[in-house]
Amino acid sequence: MADRNGSSTAIASFCIITLVYIGQAKWKRHKRRHRRSHNNNSSSSSTDQQHGTVSTRGESLLTPTLPYIMDYLKCLQDHCDPYTNPKGHIPLCMSENKLIIELVALRLMQIETASRAFSDSTVYCYNNTLGLPGPREAVAYFLAKHFMFPEQRDMSFREALNFIQPDHVAFGSGAASLLSHLALSLAEEGDAVLIPAPYYAAFDADLNIIAGCIAVPVHSSNPSIGPTPDDLENAATLAELKGLRVRLLLITNPNNPLGTIYPPELMKSAIDWARSRNMHTIVDEIYALSTHDDNDGGFESVLRTLNNDLGTDVHHVWALSKDFGASGLRIGTLYSKNQRLLSSIANLNIFSGVSHPMQMIVSEMLTDDHFIYGFLENSRQRIRYSYELCIARLDEMVIPYIPAVRVSHSFVFICFSLFTSFVAQTSPL
Repeated sequence: MADRNGSSTAIASFCIITLVYIGQAKWKRHKRRHRRSHNNNSSSSSTDQQHGTVSTRGESLLTPTLPYIMDYLKCLQDHCDPYTNPKGHIPLCMSENKLIIELVALRLMQIETASRAFSDSTVYCYNNTLGLPGPREAVAYFLAKHFMFPEQRDMSFREALNFIQPDHVAFGSGAASLLSHLALSLAEEGDAVLIPAPYYAAFDADLNIIAGCIAVPVHSSNPSIGPTPDDLENAATLAELKGLRVRLLLITNPNNPLGTIYPPELMKSAIDWARSRNMHTIVDEIYALSTHDDNDGGFESVLRTLNNDLGTDVHHVWALSKDFGASGLRIGTLYSKNQRLLSSIANLNIFSGVSHPMQMIVSEMLTDDHFIYGFLENSRQRIRYSYELCIARLDEMVIPYIPAVRVSHSFVFICFSLFTSFVAQTSPL
């Protein structure tokens, strides 16, 4: 009995010692974790005090919409000047037609233009978020004369509005805003948007940041010609194999960055293909009036190609950013016959509409036929001169590029790969 009691005592003592040891070990680990947590929190708190905090959704928005925007801003801070700063930077990543800014500025600075914009009491009040009635009529007039019937210079205002109804026109704060709204209104989160490759780098962000859509490139055997229905079907099939629902087709014509002008028959076949799949087609014609030869480089607007029969599934986007060199004005236009879509855009435009005075200023310019026709011709000549100067230097340096064969607008697609390889091999770094 004594032995049994002794054994019991020994076992109890062992258990107590073990528990104390385990408790001490746990306490030490807890103190280490607490110190690490305190240090991390202190570091995090210090960072938060410096930069502030945002939600998880806010964190997802911290990635720049343009992958090259920070480099571009650096270029602006150290811009190349042949005389004062020859070693500065030349930003090749941003498409801005600075050849025509002075022409637009002189027109918009006319006293009559500002007077009309601010003397109308409607500009100071709430109104239809798709746009004021007068400016929507001005855009309809402009689209009819310069996109549908560019050869009919004598078309009257009333005749133009018989073709393009102002009720189908909407303003937006730039083409990017409208594309984001279209993706949000026409597709579900995670849906795929087919885009002929190569395409404008910001499209990924335009379609994804708010709408959550995924851009899917459409590769073709000859990108300078454009995608065939087979190319579109192959891209759609690959996307579907990844579990994506293909909902939208986005085509930029003229193309960015190749400068390719897609012929009417290609545009028609692409839209027919999309319709066979019950998809929506967004046609971005933001470079439509920036061609640089006498017959517009063969460009034909989808409005003309379809004889304005857009149905409820084809949506036209344009903006002043490129053709008028006015990206800073943040003015885009949407033309669609889908009334439910326009109602959706109207609600979204509460957050991204165009100010009423700017609508009035721009509408006054777009309906000034004398200025517009002279401006477009002047712009064409300046772009052509710049293009010829550019390719002459490229030829001198034996740098390959895509020549202007059905590629007649403000882009020159250049291959710098050989040059950059040479720099990499000879650079001391």
